Amino acid sequence: MKNRLPLQTILRTVGITLSVFVVFAILYFSFIPAENYPSFTWIPFADKGDHMLAYACLGFSLFYATLQIPGSGKTRKDGRKTRSTLHLSSWAGPSIIKTLVLGLLLGFMVEMLQPFFGRSREWMDLAADCMGLVVGLALALVLLNLVGNYFSTRPWLYDPNWKVGPDETLKEN
Repeated sequence: MKNRLPLQTILRTVGITLSVFVVFAILYFSFIPAENYPSFTWIPFADKGDHMLAYACLGFSLFYATLQIPGSGKTRKDGRKTRSTLHLSSWAGPSIIKTLVLGLLLGFMVEMLQPFFGRSREWMDLAADCMGLVVGLALALVLLNLVGNYFSTRPWLYDPNWKVGPDETLKEN
């Protein structure tokens, strides 16, 4: 069991890999000349739909890239047993804040730099970016809730600190 990858490592690795890919795609499509921009007819709402889809992918991947699951990773210094629970309400907040801030900073930076590349600056694009981030976060939280419900009763699958101990209920007094 010591050689298994904790859920934390898997989620972070996938999240970072996807985030790098999505950021490069956003930067490429944001700074190419307008006449070379491909037409994505399958995405509704034209340009704003493109922004929403791209930033939904960014929100989804950045959430997993910044997620910190309690109980994963290092053992405590005081020797106490780490708690390994998958509850969204108490520990997903910092990752949500980081995702929104980083995503909006990227969107703002892109909008500020687009006039230097012959593109127009539109503040509604930033609003579409924000909505896309929220949609991506919502999808990530739904998926995490589904995965969390499965893993919450199976800590040996994701917690590297989990050890099989004697059953306390079978001890004779």
